[in-house]
Amino acid sequence: MGCLKINLYLHASINYTRWILRYLVHDAAAQGLQPDQIIFTDVAMKNEHIRRSALADLFLDMPLCNAHTTGTDILWASLPMITLPLEKKATRVAGSLCLATGLGEEMIVPRAVSLALSRPKLQALTNKLKSVRMTCPLFDTTRWVRNLERGYFKMWNLHCSGQRPQHFQVTKNDLEYPYDR
Repeated sequence: MGCLKINLYLHASINYTRWILRYLVHDAAAQGLQPDQIIFTDVAMKNEHIRRSALADLFLDMPLCNAHTTGTDILWASLPMITLPLEKKATRVAGSLCLATGLGEEMIVPRAVSLALSRPKLQALTNKLKSVRMTCPLFDTTRWVRNLERGYFKMWNLHCSGQRPQHFQVTKNDLEYPYDR
């Protein structure tokens, strides 16, 4: 297997981080990877952060508290991410980000494990991420704003009509609640 570079961001206490680092390096060695094949990075300015993210081969998400903004940045850099959604919201964010690229199923465990074992699959996914970056919902800010505005209009209409707050869905072509009303 070629050199697999892993760009890992840890947002935890020092003791927890040290435990994770030791475990990861130990487990990687048991799988035949050398310690210098795993690259740990520290916080950096946005430009540097995205530029160096594009140099890595794979991003491993932390299951107990997923990558949020970092996950979005990673995907913007066209870096495939492996994530394991659990039950709580903080453990499902990265899965939602991956799904919003339209390629999420390929990055969610257990299917994503095959990425680490196949450089061609990993490269194909990287290429797909590059090709959808400008068109996928995750990075369509205009769409996001329009849908947020539609949501506000729906909430206001519920309030004005005397209805109790309730769940509703925002849809792209909702003529009853246009974004520009």
